Amino acid sequence: MPLSRFAALAWLMLFAFVASVQAAEPPYDLKGRLDLTTLLAPPPTVESQAGKDDLAAVLAEQERRTEALAAQAKADAEVSIFRFANVIGEGFTADRLPRTARLFERLANSVSAVVTPAKDHWARPRPFLASTQVQPTSRPEGATYPSGHGTIARMYAIVLADLIPEKRAAIFSRGDEYAWGRIVNGVHYPSDVSAGAIAGTLIAAELRRDAGFREDFDAAKAELAEALRPAETKKAASP
Repeated sequence: MPLSRFAALAWLMLFAFVASVQAAEPPYDLKGRLDLTTLLAPPPTVESQAGKDDLAAVLAEQERRTEALAAQAKADAEVSIFRFANVIGEGFTADRLPRTARLFERLANSVSAVVTPAKDHWARPRPFLASTQVQPTSRPEGATYPSGHGTIARMYAIVLADLIPEKRAAIFSRGDEYAWGRIVNGVHYPSDVSAGAIAGTLIAAELRRDAGFREDFDAAKAELAEALRPAETKKAASP
């Protein structure tokens, strides 16, 4: 008996889902290697002065938020190393740099093993759930401390700066901007982002000891060295 249209669609959707999972780059194994609940200070409570200052900072960013700032922050919600293209320059694109894309996708896929247990442990509500004064640009689910985006932003900055050390200052500045957008969006507190920066640093340091990471890093470094060479240098080097 032939499949109904509904059943056929369901099978197609399942196939697409499985294919997307298989296509995703595997994370580096960080399970059990970092316990953020013993490495980070607990988040401030709503009633504490630090908690009140946190909320005041979110509301201050909301007050100064323009359409342009909101658009930038919303765009930076995308987890992609190629959001750093504006400080790296021409040629820093996923289609031209598949090994670099793979490295940073694996990095991003590794974060949840470290950050999710900490989020679950503290279960800090997001700013827009703690105060009706906060008007977020989106309403993501889940706890807010430490910031996953803040973690990724700092981890990305450290690794990318190691790959392209001559742009280290610009890369770290862009990483800070990338992370701060979560406060502009009204979905994180400054202390969430600060804790994320610590978490990202710890993860980067831990991964430097990982053989799989080092192999991917070396491949990306060679790829970037070739792709980002000035055209004049490439022309001079060609036979």
